[in-house]
Amino acid sequence: MRFALQCYVDEDLHEAVKAAADVAHMSVSQWLKQVVIGTLEGGDEAAFRDRLMSHVLFASTGVEGLLIALDNKDNRTRVQVAHGKRLQEYRERLARPKQGG
Repeated sequence: MRFALQCYVDEDLHEAVKAAADVAHMSVSQWLKQVVIGTLEGGDEAAFRDRLMSHVLFASTGVEGLLIALDNKDNRTRVQVAHGKRLQEYRERLARPKQGG
């Protein structure tokens, strides 16, 4: 179950929050939710990882279900190959030494 939180702000604060959300490539609602959670949890890294993992598991479970529902093994194989390639590229980027330091 989800509940709405609402408040009214002046134009300057609205524009500042909208700009911050745009920079983060999020909706204002998503950005505010992250700020509120971060404030309440005090930047608890374990809680952040748990939240992130929850989203990852939800998304991967949903995609897996969709691929199974399509009943096309070729599509599933293509997705797995593309995922493996992107994961390898990501891990290679992480492993590279940082420039200038």
